[in-house]
Amino acid sequence: MIAETPPGVRRRTPRGQGRARLVAAAAELFAENGVSGTSLQAIADRLGVTKAAVYHQFTSKDEIVIAVAEPVIGVLESIADAAASADPSESQAIAIAGLVDLALSERGTAAIVRRDPTMARLLDAHEPYARQIARIDALLLGPSPSTDRRLALAFAGGGIMAIGALPGFDGPAEQVRAGLIAAMTRALSI
Repeated sequence: MIAETPPGVRRRTPRGQGRARLVAAAAELFAENGVSGTSLQAIADRLGVTKAAVYHQFTSKDEIVIAVAEPVIGVLESIADAAASADPSESQAIAIAGLVDLALSERGTAAIVRRDPTMARLLDAHEPYARQIARIDALLLGPSPSTDRRLALAFAGGGIMAIGALPGFDGPAEQVRAGLIAAMTRALSI
């Protein structure tokens, strides 16, 4: 039997759950309104807490933005690790499949990362994100890539993120996945 909380006593959320709820609420609001269009007060209102409670978890909105992106950064690291440890003839295919799977599984975050200039600016300046992107780019581009190859990667990578972020872009999951992998592979075979 769970005891009721006495009147006037605030029930505390178990450690870490408040932060996770805040990040989830921020991600939803960022997807709906963009990073610039989401205030700390809006995040607090979504959670039914005060702005001070938000500041208790994070010292700035920039920290919240990075926290929303951290799961994606972790997946990028896993993709880079798997591709780097594979046989060189397979590393590009592993990286491409990993990026496609990431874009499809993290559609909401992909939309934020791809479309929101504030998110893109913060991530570009965030060393852990930039490091993983550089690792993956190196695996996909190879040494001394031509301008055409760099353009192909930008085009293909942007396209995958955009498709993964499109609301209502559905179809047979394996067909969509296979089509995206094939398109990126073709783009990079310049």
